[in-house]
Amino acid sequence: MFKRAASEIQFIAITFILVVLLGARTFASLTEADSVMSEETTMASVVDSNTRTPASLPPTAVAPKKIESSLHQSADVDLNCAKKNGQLEVHAGYVQLKGKSCTSGVRMGEIQIVNKSNGYTASVFDRGSDKYQTDLIQLQPGENEISIRYESSGRQVEEIIRVSSTKI
Repeated sequence: MFKRAASEIQFIAITFILVVLLGARTFASLTEADSVMSEETTMASVVDSNTRTPASLPPTAVAPKKIESSLHQSADVDLNCAKKNGQLEVHAGYVQLKGKSCTSGVRMGEIQIVNKSNGYTASVFDRGSDKYQTDLIQLQPGENEISIRYESSGRQVEEIIRVSSTKI
């Protein structure tokens, strides 16, 4: 009554053979002793290593190294009128200057702060009532000459601050 064509039976037989072969290979790879790690070894490696390391290297090959972010390598310096034209020492690779205009008639948009040692020009932000703040100014190891230039009463004024950096 239900007679199937020979091509359907061949298709089902070939499909069955392929499924059995692939299933056998998968089962064999799952039961191999070399690729199975014991639970004790896995737990020991998790306990020993609480730091992130490359997975392709064994834990003993990579010594964890602490890297500080830029914010931890920076120093904030408040420049009041007494500190200008002076010498500062910081233990950081970056410095952020905050200050107040000590002379009248200076507009915040006219202040330019440049690290002459490496040529970095800082962005100067207006904090209101003649106060300003810079972004992080990158320092070179040793002494850095930072220039603060502005115009006051029609004349150009340049103040120099020497910042010694001992940590880079």
